[in-house]
Amino acid sequence: MVGSGCATGVTPYHLILASLCVKSKQAQAVTVSRSLIPLSSAFPCTDKSRRWQYFTNAGRGPRPLLCVPKPENSKKTQVEGAGEGEGASASQEVELERNLLFLPRRIQNSGIISSCLVGLLTGLAVVFFNNAVHEIRDLCWDGIPSRGASWLREEPIEATWTRVILVPAFGGVLVAVLNLLRDSAVEQEQNQDPFVSASRPFLKALAASITLGTGNSLGPEGPSVEIGTSIAKGVGSFFDKNSARMLSLLAAGSAAGLSSGFNAAVAGCFFAVESVLWPSSADATLPLTNTTSMVILSAVIASVVSEIGLGSEPAFKVPEYDFRSPGELPLYLLLGILCGLVSLALSWCTSYMLNNVDNIHKATGIPRASFPVLGGLSVGLIALVYPEILYWGFENVDILLESRPFVKGLSTDLLLQLVAIKIIATSLCRASGLVGGYYAPSLFIGAATGMAYGKFIGLAVAEFYPTINLSVLEVASPQAYGLVGMAATLAGVCQVPLTAVLLLFELTQDYRIVLPLLGAVGLSSWISSVQTKRGDGSQESSTGNNFGGVVPFSSNLCQVESSLCLDNDDVKTTYSMRTLVSEAMNTKYLKVSMCTLLTDVIDLMLAEKESCAVIIDTDDTLIGFLTLKDIQEYGKFASARSKRPKELLVSELCLLNGGVCSIPWTATPDMELSYAQMTMNKYGVNQVPVVSNIHGRAYPVGILDPDSISLTYSALATRRALS
Repeated sequence: MVGSGCATGVTPYHLILASLCVKSKQAQAVTVSRSLIPLSSAFPCTDKSRRWQYFTNAGRGPRPLLCVPKPENSKKTQVEGAGEGEGASASQEVELERNLLFLPRRIQNSGIISSCLVGLLTGLAVVFFNNAVHEIRDLCWDGIPSRGASWLREEPIEATWTRVILVPAFGGVLVAVLNLLRDSAVEQEQNQDPFVSASRPFLKALAASITLGTGNSLGPEGPSVEIGTSIAKGVGSFFDKNSARMLSLLAAGSAAGLSSGFNAAVAGCFFAVESVLWPSSADATLPLTNTTSMVILSAVIASVVSEIGLGSEPAFKVPEYDFRSPGELPLYLLLGILCGLVSLALSWCTSYMLNNVDNIHKATGIPRASFPVLGGLSVGLIALVYPEILYWGFENVDILLESRPFVKGLSTDLLLQLVAIKIIATSLCRASGLVGGYYAPSLFIGAATGMAYGKFIGLAVAEFYPTINLSVLEVASPQAYGLVGMAATLAGVCQVPLTAVLLLFELTQDYRIVLPLLGAVGLSSWISSVQTKRGDGSQESSTGNNFGGVVPFSSNLCQVESSLCLDNDDVKTTYSMRTLVSEAMNTKYLKVSMCTLLTDVIDLMLAEKESCAVIIDTDDTLIGFLTLKDIQEYGKFASARSKRPKELLVSELCLLNGGVCSIPWTATPDMELSYAQMTMNKYGVNQVPVVSNIHGRAYPVGILDPDSISLTYSALATRRALS
């Protein structure tokens, strides 16, 4: 039972909840506080109308009258005339009033309302986006319906070549103009104008609708995810400024975008986990259950809205297929390996095209605004021979899977040609600056790969059956391999294996496909993950210290599909554009000389809990940089050759390989943090020295690493929320 005694002299930071006054015969004030609070004196609450009572304490000015709960076994401090029955009813009334008072805040703090709003707005935005794509496509291609691009193959080229070339090129012209407007919005964003900030995602969505409506070789699901995360960022900025919930809202937005794009809510939920929550290094303080609830509600609401606005049909029509025997499971594993190699080819080709476009721009001075036009023109020229590469919704995927009636299937050699040509066309579109995602192209490439593989396996079994008894191995239809190939390629390109499995399972609703699907997707994702990295600096530090090894060519996942790096782009860029390195660098670091023993360096790292050290000269100038990973690599190198590196000096380690102690790049305190992060990603390092240049000499003043950067972002976000 809560009593009615009142006490003063309690400082505000000792309190848990504010005082509440309850009216009875005499006003009673009740407060829930810590069990042990120093009290100076106690008074009854006598004012019936005011929540707070003030008094003068030894000339120190007015202080609030604060009330504490009465112990349950004490009755001496109860107000006279208040019996046990009245005390119990008063306690229940106070508890009910307290719960009702704080219920709206609890609901708001949970983020449920914000996530529901994100799901609703994302569903509506994706419906408008897809309708815009369809309207532009019907306008540019005279409304030719669901036959896909196969009709262009049936028509004489003399009647269609002008449209096939000019429509994608015209789309490139419009996208170039929109890209210029987006770039100007980025330059004006420092004015903190909300309309300028809101115009960037709108212009990008408009550019994506034009890119896809004119047939360029990209997909709508990536822009749908970015629409969802942009809406989540806006909702979080205007209605819910708690930075701890921003990551959860971004996850809810990405789930809503994919759910509404594919009409697959379950896959959307797992996509949020794989693309936002798992890779994130942000300090999310919301409970896991709360975040999961936000993601699920947002995905469900967006999927329902999309189903109402776009229809309940799945993104593509699932063909009739069958599974003959468990003995063909190794064939699906081989398909997974093949799809992993195809995924690597797409990622590598994209990175290669991006580098070439950047080099051409620097060497020739061709303005970047002209590249979308060249990209659209290239797609049109390729489509004269291979019209299936044009984006036509998922009708072209239906043609590959032979799931539509009265549509002639494609031969095995043509399917293999389409795999190669689609990789080139998609990479050209991305490198030239056209706007779109890689989910739909990945599904197209995977369907073509799986169908070609299935037809080849069926032909091989039919050829060898008369001479070798293959009755144990009954091969399924090519459509089954096509479906598995779609999921395996999507998982390999975008590194979302769970999303790929659940997407195909949700669309097929067939348990028989799960086992071959898991095997193929797992192998494809593993093969492509070996040489695929995220461009957010999350990889382990490597400063050229590869003893006898060869650094493999790796692709940047964020360059391939920008919607997979939402945390880096949407949460941190707001602060990094106006933050200097001096605010994020760690001023506690180790200094060693070239004459220091490696064992002493390790002891220092262990004592100071640091994983790197700067190498300085006798006058404290920077001459090298050493990480714990450098020493570990040398330890493995020496162990393999039965050497004993006990008394090795830092200088001797640096001489073994010229790149071990080298410094690829240094930051300065007055440098913008966004530029520093971009350069760290470029060199693939996690830790860089921060130096002060005095008379041409570099003096170390700090270390910049992902932990200090993440802490800076969290502190800035918290300060913004408090202000």
